[in-house]
Amino acid sequence: METANMCEHYDPRWTANVPNILTEPNLRIVEATLKDGWVCGFHLHYGAGGSGDIRAFSMYQTYFRYVQEAKPGDLFILWSVPEMRRRKLLLVDTRYGGLLHGDNSILSTTDLCLVQEYLAGEASHEALAVASYGTTDLEAVLTDLGGSEWDRFLDLARRANVLGGALCVLPFTTVDRPEFCLLTAKRPNEKGEVPLGGAY
Repeated sequence: METANMCEHYDPRWTANVPNILTEPNLRIVEATLKDGWVCGFHLHYGAGGSGDIRAFSMYQTYFRYVQEAKPGDLFILWSVPEMRRRKLLLVDTRYGGLLHGDNSILSTTDLCLVQEYLAGEASHEALAVASYGTTDLEAVLTDLGGSEWDRFLDLARRANVLGGALCVLPFTTVDRPEFCLLTAKRPNEKGEVPLGGAY
């Protein structure tokens, strides 16, 4: 995953001179996107190390509450599923249609082959899948071809095969670049400051 490389080198200084995740323009960007579809991405924890958490949202209030509760300095890197759809970048964009596919999955054989072909195309290709199980809650997983995350992806596709269920799969290795991101911003502290660098 290249997203971690978007973090700057460690710098202990904090500043209020850059937009943060809670500034009004950034909140409005996400709110407008969520009126049109889903937002997904990564929550990288300041000073914690590791690859962070994968999150997806369908409701603005859920998103707003989540980022408010994050720790100061935490970094969010978000993508717009509607924008990926408009740019015809989604590998899979499917909703439950009342038909059971193989293995009781929302994925058709064609959909599954498209994901497998993308992941097998080059070394280290990854896909970011987001699913709804017929509610406003979403689940997301980042997977390559094989391993426990692939099994989670297949399970996610099975559980989305319900009334109101839906599944979108982003070609993560392709869109893991600043020009494809909806928003990259940090959670401020009580003074409205964010760290200049990042120990994530």
